[in-house]
Amino acid sequence: MPSILKKYHPDCFQALSDLAKVTMQDGALSTKVKELMAIALSIAAACEPCVKIHTRRALQLGATKEEIAETIGVAVLLLGGPTDVWPANVIEAEIQNHLKRET
Repeated sequence: MPSILKKYHPDCFQALSDLAKVTMQDGALSTKVKELMAIALSIAAACEPCVKIHTRRALQLGATKEEIAETIGVAVLLLGGPTDVWPANVIEAEIQNHLKRET
């Protein structure tokens, strides 16, 4: 399904896209660290598609399963136990897909 903003408010969509590009590039924090942060924030927002894409991107940038697990640990610490349960299938599927692509 296309974005409502992209379809009906393309200037706003482009501004958000530009902000994302600038924000997620390497700076004081690496893009990988920013993607790990995005995983935690996506968990907090309960956005399954966001967890999927940021997990995929983090893996592509070299994040390890252990780094992702620690990221989830921070989310659990701050948000409570359910944050360890609901994103598990999404994150595990992305890890497995990444491993398959590497072989």
